[in-house]
Order: sequence, then structure tokens, then C-alpha cells
Amino acid sequence: MQQNNPGLPIINPRKLLDESGEQVLADLLSGTGYVIQRGMLHDLCHVLRSGLPWLIEGPRGGGKTALAEALAEACNLPMFYLQGMEGLTLVDVLYDWDREAQTQWVRQAVAMGSGFEEARAGQWTREFLLLGEALAAYETAAQQDAVPILICDEFDKVSEKIEDMLLQLFARGYAHIPRFGGIGVRDQSRWPVVILLSNDQRHDLSSPMRSRCLYSWLPPPAPREEVRILKARCPQASRLLLGKMVRLINAVRNLPGITDKPGLRESISLLSALTNEGCDDLSIAEIERHLCFLARRRLDLENLRKSLARVEVMMNAPNDEIEGWLDELEEVAQ
Repeated sequence: MQQNNPGLPIINPRKLLDESGEQVLADLLSGTGYVIQRGMLHDLCHVLRSGLPWLIEGPRGGGKTALAEALAEACNLPMFYLQGMEGLTLVDVLYDWDREAQTQWVRQAVAMGSGFEEARAGQWTREFLLLGEALAAYETAAQQDAVPILICDEFDKVSEKIEDMLLQLFARGYAHIPRFGGIGVRDQSRWPVVILLSNDQRHDLSSPMRSRCLYSWLPPPAPREEVRILKARCPQASRLLLGKMVRLINAVRNLPGITDKPGLRESISLLSALTNEGCDDLSIAEIERHLCFLARRRLDLENLRKSLARVEVMMNAPNDEIEGWLDELEEVAQ
């Protein structure tokens, strides 16, 4: 669990949406540097109003995790994070018992005169229960006014067994623990904001899991959206650098022989690196120095090096459309 900042106010995104509307929520997210696509904003609002988990699928590097983290940051909410991977167990996701502490409890109780059966019955209490990330998020929702956010990243990597473990929790808001009872929150309006993220590459999530979620596909941003996102994430970037950066990325994406096309993540990383190095312009020499940001495979790297002259021409070619988008950003800033 990542605690919220105690020095900042906590914002309930559901209450904010009801009282102020979608645009205020979008503006709040943009304050963290995240520019949400219009369709995704509509879907987020449905998720907040319904309390249902949100399954977001899309290509890697498109901003899925960044959206979930931006919501937590913008509203200053506690965040629970579950990394999808092989080998996750009941302990990681839902709960386990502290066996050593239970054994000590029973021994101490018997030593102090309690009967053995009475002592054994006393070990099945909340004191000895260790909660995994998912169930802890629901318990926090039941106990605090802040709306927790549960991020299940790369959810397509979890096993079917883990999916099955979460079905009851996502459908009812609580999980039943043998010998103890239910833990969670039955009031759906108080459920945590659950966001399941998937690249849809490892395995297809089950129909029962999908039926419990609202679904979104997050496509790569359109070029105009990418300009806005890059400016929001790297506000110190010069207009010249930003314009050339957009043309560079589009040129690389259109090159034949590039298997793993650079996504939004690569665009942001490269632009951040250039601005941190004090670059106001982008030359072919700078591109060559930063190819590690653009290539993800050996053959892609070789093909990029062979195509640098072509990339340079495309990067420096006039583009009235991009210039118009940059004008819009400057007008908004004023």
C-alpha cells in the first residue's frame, strides 16, 4: 500500500464528479501531467458512478498505468498495487493467517489456564489475519473516508486460479474467510476504484471476470493528442523541440522494418531526456545519441541507424497541421 500525502487534502473523485462534472475531473488529472482521452474520461466517470472494476486493455506504453496512478495522485488517495505475474498466491491477493503468532497465542492462553479448545477458538481473530493487496484495499474502503485505488497491473499474466479468487470480491465487495467471516465493504458506493490493466498478450481473461468489469480499450493517442500529452508531461520543452519530436516519432513509426514501434512511453522518455540535457533543438546527431530510447530490438536498432538520413528529412519537413496544434497550445497557455 502506498499511503496518501497527509499534508494535502483528500478528494473523493465520486463526489467531485457528482458536484462538478466531467471536465473538472479531467482538469484535475491534467494537473498531474496526464491528458485523458475523451472516450476514456466518459468510461472513468461510469466506473466512478457504478463502483465496478475497470478493465483497461491496450498496447504497451499507451498510458494505462499512468492513468491509474494519475487518478491516485490527483485526488491524493491511498493506492494498492498488485503486479500480475506467475506465482501469485492467495497470500499475495487475499489473505493468510500468521501461523507463528497463532501458535504462541494458543500456548500462552493454555499456560494462563484457558482450555485448549477455548484457546484454539481465540486464534481466528483479525489480530492474526494478514491481508493481501486486493482484500486490504476493500477493508481500507470500509474503514476510511478516502477512496482507495487498487491497481492490478499486467493482469493478463495472472493465472486462472487467481482470477477465480477475485471473482467474489469484485462482484460483492467482500471475501469470505473460513473460521472468520467476511472482510470488505458491502456498500457498492464505497468500493475502492479497482483498475485492471492488460496488454492482452499472455492469456485471455475469463468471461466471469470480464462480466464483473466495465471495459475500455485504450488506443494510442492521435497525433494531436500526443502533442498535448507531451507538452503536459514536459512543459519546459521548447516549441521547436516539441514540434520536431512529434515529427521524429511519426517518422520512426512509419519506417519499414521497425517491429516494435515506439509508443507514447518512449516519446515521453526521450523528450524528458532531451529537455533535461538542455536541448532546445533536435539534430540528427542528437537522435543518434538517443537511439536507445527508440529501439527495443537489435534489428530495429540496426534499421534505425540505416534510416537516419530519411528520418532527418521527415523530421525537418514543414507540417502546417502540427504547427497549428502548437499554436493552439500557446493560445491556451496565455
